[in-house]
Amino acid sequence: RCYILMRGEISGLYKDKGRDYTPKESEKKLASFVQSQYKIAEDAKRSVVESAWLGVAFYSGKQWSRWNTQTRVLEEPTPPPWRVRMVLNYVQPTVEALVGKLTENRPGFIVMPATDDDDDMESARQSEKVLSYVWNQLTMDTKVHEFSKWMATTGTAFFKVWWDPSRGQEYEFTKEGRVVEHGEGIFPEDGRKKKKKEETERALTGFPVVDVLSVLDVAWDPGAKDLDAAQWVIHANMMHIDHIRDLWKKGKYVSTEETVESDNFSANIIKEFASENGGDDEKFLDRMMVLEYYERPSPRHPKGRYMVVSGDVVLDEEDELPYGEIPIVMARHITSPGKFAGEGVVKNLIPAQKELNKSVSQRIENKNLHANPKWLAERGSIERHQFNDQPGEVILYSRTASRPPQPLPPPPLSPEHRMIQEEQIAHIQAISGITDIMRGSTPSGISGRAIGLLSDIEQTQLGPTVREMEHAIERVCHRILRYWRDYMPIEMSIRVAGRNHTVEVFKFHASDIKSTDVKVEGNSMLPRHQSYRREQVMQAFQVGLLGDPTDPRTKMSARKMMEFGDRNIAEGDNSSDRTYAREEIEILRSGGEVDVQPWEDHITHIDEHLRFMKTVDFRLLPPEAQEGFTRHIA
Repeated sequence: RCYILMRGEISGLYKDKGRDYTPKESEKKLASFVQSQYKIAEDAKRSVVESAWLGVAFYSGKQWSRWNTQTRVLEEPTPPPWRVRMVLNYVQPTVEALVGKLTENRPGFIVMPATDDDDDMESARQSEKVLSYVWNQLTMDTKVHEFSKWMATTGTAFFKVWWDPSRGQEYEFTKEGRVVEHGEGIFPEDGRKKKKKEETERALTGFPVVDVLSVLDVAWDPGAKDLDAAQWVIHANMMHIDHIRDLWKKGKYVSTEETVESDNFSANIIKEFASENGGDDEKFLDRMMVLEYYERPSPRHPKGRYMVVSGDVVLDEEDELPYGEIPIVMARHITSPGKFAGEGVVKNLIPAQKELNKSVSQRIENKNLHANPKWLAERGSIERHQFNDQPGEVILYSRTASRPPQPLPPPPLSPEHRMIQEEQIAHIQAISGITDIMRGSTPSGISGRAIGLLSDIEQTQLGPTVREMEHAIERVCHRILRYWRDYMPIEMSIRVAGRNHTVEVFKFHASDIKSTDVKVEGNSMLPRHQSYRREQVMQAFQVGLLGDPTDPRTKMSARKMMEFGDRNIAEGDNSSDRTYAREEIEILRSGGEVDVQPWEDHITHIDEHLRFMKTVDFRLLPPEAQEGFTRHIA
């Protein structure tokens, strides 16, 4: 009753608003055009939508569901009470293992400098730090995990990158547009006449936003084979009516009584919620479908086109793309030649998973028949309610019957029934390509070297998927830098974890971005298998491939390559000596002098100083400071 009252309040709150506006004929044509394009795209991708919803259902454990092609909603049949619907979900751990493999580490993005000039190279390094700052602010690690899970379950995932002017820091500016620096406008206190304070306004700087979209939320040009070839793309989003009215001026004219048929994720979630509560999805009048239409430049529209439509109201219309490009990036798990959407790992597992669930359910039903078998009795010889599972019960029957009631033993299951079940599990593992090693289980009798080789082979199998993800992240980072350069109005204080995990704070202006070309280091997101790497380093150290094994510098190099982390006893590098050496570097950089003490760990100090002397920061120092480093090393 509480739910129905709340739904009625929502209906009454939004029902009477928005109908005092009559769209112009041109506006109706634009809205009709966008909706027709959306319908064409949705009709063309019906098979993709069905596969995507089944992939989500099997991942979440709803493996007895079926897709209704008429209502375009997942349906779960209601079986008789005695029917067993067992689910042994091998799909979910398979997807989790694959996603965990793909997102083990943060991508190693590198900003390519515009030229080989030292200033451009330094600008590229600063831009990398800005990317790290934005990455942390947007919790991109979580979004990349969600992105890769959509890839695995549905085959295709999207990033939408845009600039939100309602986010960021507050700043002050004059009517002429000049940014007021912090501390500016303080009046003198020496008794002189105070100058008139300049009138200023306040606003937010804005900040980049990255949204993760599924194949259910994006519609595309049916004739395109990939996103680069698509002439237009539509982002369909079920938005709250208050949010619509807050974002667009014409949002107050949107009527929630208008409905648009959709297969997108948000709409179907609402439909499922409505059906579970015995309601109708049309009664959810607090949400409305919003279609964002992006069209690439063409002879008819030289700068492209952008429209936002909700119902029959055009909320926004521009004769050019907002960012000069479609702000959507796509990646696919398994690409099919000539097809826009990819295929997920779940699609090919569904037949084997179905057969596995059926086999297990049949065995349990057979067990239930043995525990509570059917009975053979003449009509009228006994009352039905006397049959139950109570042990030791005396069953009375009519003497007029030719014979007493007797249980009917169920037929025995075939001995191959369990073999079929084990075969389906093996099929799931073979089809998915997720081996025991990828699941974290090490087979017995396999050496560490063999495990390392098998891990390398697994990474080779994931090569196409990894390249798709890396290419998508490159494009996301490119857009973040470009939007920051074009829209960030002030100089920002950036705080990131710099070298040696030290906090680094620096001032950064949008004009400092000289290049937005970003590359992701290949396979940087995959696991590194430290145990296998350490074994290889140890073998190379023992045979002398890294240098003389008795040389302290060779030992130090081997310890670093083995990546023992903060295990100082095994590593042999005292962290206090490292810290002391870095403090010396800061003194020497400023032109100071540092005395060499006999109690210092000279091997560690020399190694730390030489590492700094090989950086661009050292080459940019004055000659006197560089000579100070040389004298100190000597």
